[in-house]
Amino acid sequence: NVDAIQLLRQLQGENRQATPEEQAILSKYVGWGGLSDAFDEAKPAWASEYKELRELLSPEEYASARGSTLNAHYTIPVVIRAMYQALESMGFQGGNILEPSMGVGNFFGCLPESMAASKLYGVELDSITGQIAKQLYPQADITVAGFETTDRHNFYDLAIGNVPFGNYQVHDPAYNRLGFSIHNYFYAKALDQVRPGGIVAFLTSRYTLDSKDTKVRKYLAERADLLGAIRLPNNTFKATAGIEVVSDIIFLQKREAPAVETPPWVQTGETPQGFRINQYFLDNP
Repeated sequence: NVDAIQLLRQLQGENRQATPEEQAILSKYVGWGGLSDAFDEAKPAWASEYKELRELLSPEEYASARGSTLNAHYTIPVVIRAMYQALESMGFQGGNILEPSMGVGNFFGCLPESMAASKLYGVELDSITGQIAKQLYPQADITVAGFETTDRHNFYDLAIGNVPFGNYQVHDPAYNRLGFSIHNYFYAKALDQVRPGGIVAFLTSRYTLDSKDTKVRKYLAERADLLGAIRLPNNTFKATAGIEVVSDIIFLQKREAPAVETPPWVQTGETPQGFRINQYFLDNP
């Protein structure tokens, strides 16, 4: 991470685009998820890293990086490629593609040949990460700001990515009334931004599908059809972020008109072992 930031500083000072060799260094930046100890001055084992980051980052960049330790968990390429394979098998051939919490753009980097003609749009809240993404994908339209600052209704053919998980809300006046936690907010907003028939394919917290409260799923089911979902093993992020968390990939297709009936996946049920999980996973183990 430090090597990538130092190189970014050099490129910005020289006001130029990274060479392919330099892009290889920048692409190794993995964000700060799982590295919160480096921001804790009370951890003596991390004292040198703490000092290095304090010197390397401006106060604003430091605060942003420290804040991102909660949810900057980058996705491994094997998962990204599998998501694209699923989309290919659904017949998706490309178009306007949005990655609304892009990190350094791993989903852009794994874009298959069949979708190479697509126009890429990215949004990234953290300034350092967003600047690295711009160096890696100069052809993409990348906004370095929060998703809540963007607004393109019915524009994208696909929204794809690994959205932030967490039991907290994003302040977005258009969506505050829903009271959705951050991962569910990303679904709600992305569905408004894709065109009717467009697809939202996100890696999200298991609680989008498993929560006892059906409010979020009712909202989504009115506006989109569930094409499918996959539950990932809890060690999916262990290598890149050092955490164990159960997560799902959910594929939704935006409806032309609101649904009248409530589909089974809005509900949860129990496994024979007594675990409460989404009805979709009970029907498709």
